[in-house]
Amino acid sequence: MGRDLNNSYVSQERDGVAILPVVGPLFRYANLFTAVSGASSYEILAKDFTSALENPDIKGIVLDIDSPGGEVNGCAEFANMIYEARGIKPIIAYASGDAASGAYWIASACDQIIVSETSALGSIGVVAVYKSRDEQTAQATEIVSSQSPNKRLDPESDEGRSRLQSRIDTMAQVFIENVARNRGVDPPKVIKDFGAGDVLIGKKAVHSGLADNTGSLEKTITNIPDSKPNNNPANKPGSSFNHEEKRAGSRYFCESLFWASQPKQAAKT
Repeated sequence: MGRDLNNSYVSQERDGVAILPVVGPLFRYANLFTAVSGASSYEILAKDFTSALENPDIKGIVLDIDSPGGEVNGCAEFANMIYEARGIKPIIAYASGDAASGAYWIASACDQIIVSETSALGSIGVVAVYKSRDEQTAQATEIVSSQSPNKRLDPESDEGRSRLQSRIDTMAQVFIENVARNRGVDPPKVIKDFGAGDVLIGKKAVHSGLADNTGSLEKTITNIPDSKPNNNPANKPGSSFNHEEKRAGSRYFCESLFWASQPKQAAKT
């Protein structure tokens, strides 16, 4: 067991390696619900990541991931924060369980992804949930300004569904393009080989390019390189990661959208 990482909320330190737990459903902000339900917040993870990055005693960072995904808000920002930190210290994602949907986006931003043989990776896509307008279940009546007919789209009409589908597809394309950038491949490969919304398990995920190797958390911590940038796995000759390319951060917000894994129950994550 490690000890609490200095100036952190949920992270630990072992032998000079910071371990950030990315577990449960992912939300932008921390609150009582995330504290008691085993969920994680991008806000807290970003603060802990920054503390680990700035701590001179920390030689590398491991994100210990077991999450089905979660809220759109904050996911891109945290993933881009990780991506921009490549080359400063080794940053390794270890998928101890699921690294699905938004959790996979975060994992893909790390220098390397290590998985257990039973880890489930992928579920690259977007899910939106809209309430029915059935008269028997409607709880409120909305009147939309006549100048803004597209402010409240009806998913039960052909036009409304088409517009909503276009919105979801646009968000999914952002997801795909960021994963492609992070993994050093072209977007068509992500669409073709990364599951098309499904998850891939362990060695199959490695074979398809979603991850780099199988292993254990203990081995990942032990093998993490020192903090010199030229020893970072992403900087080794032949790496698919290009640190010199121009990086453009993205901000996307839609309160009804979730980076969601394969549904196991009637929930958005």
